[in-house]
Amino acid sequence: MDPVIFDQIGFNPSHERFFKKMHVKPGSRQEELVLSLLEEGRQVGQPRATYTIAGIDQHLDDGVVLNGIRMNSKVMAINLSPVHRVFPYLTTSGRELFDWTQSKEDLLERYYAEEISQLALRTAEEFLLSQLKTTYKLGKTSSLNPGSLKDWPITSQRSLFQLLGNPMESIGVELTESMLMLPNQSVSGIRYSSETDFSNCELCPRENCSHRRAPYNEALLKDKYQ
Repeated sequence: MDPVIFDQIGFNPSHERFFKKMHVKPGSRQEELVLSLLEEGRQVGQPRATYTIAGIDQHLDDGVVLNGIRMNSKVMAINLSPVHRVFPYLTTSGRELFDWTQSKEDLLERYYAEEISQLALRTAEEFLLSQLKTTYKLGKTSSLNPGSLKDWPITSQRSLFQLLGNPMESIGVELTESMLMLPNQSVSGIRYSSETDFSNCELCPRENCSHRRAPYNEALLKDKYQ
């Protein structure tokens, strides 16, 4: 199927939640600055998302074949063994917020702007997941993301972008020669139905990661995936 595009996702960040996350106290010197930046971000922000459906043509010992494209990953082979379709996806804070963030020369303003952009990315992720669950009557789901694990390296971005058509044209996300995405607040991956909760983070030992969503589970890595 052709990729589905969401380019009208509302973005209205909560002041209270952002203040709590950033440890900004009412009446402090930062309050006025943060309020101003949140309003700028709300006006500028246009988070986007896209996804498609990919059938699993083959289940291999060290990967899968999705719509004729091979993905090499033992973790993927194990986790996708019970399923026959997946949802390759891409979410982003949007080019507008990226350009806005880059325009901030003051380091503190740039820091807050990056955090606001991350809120927009989370908004896009939550919107997309809600749409997938509603449209396809999905229950529990998990996701795999290229570059999060050595087992599925960042170079697999090329194959994932191929499945999604032309993300630069559809939602403004560019894949650089080094396999990084611009805007930087973008996430690509494969979402799939799963009876168990799984997160890449469980297999990743990297500490102090702002995107960590589950604790590192060394026992799981050794017992199931090695």
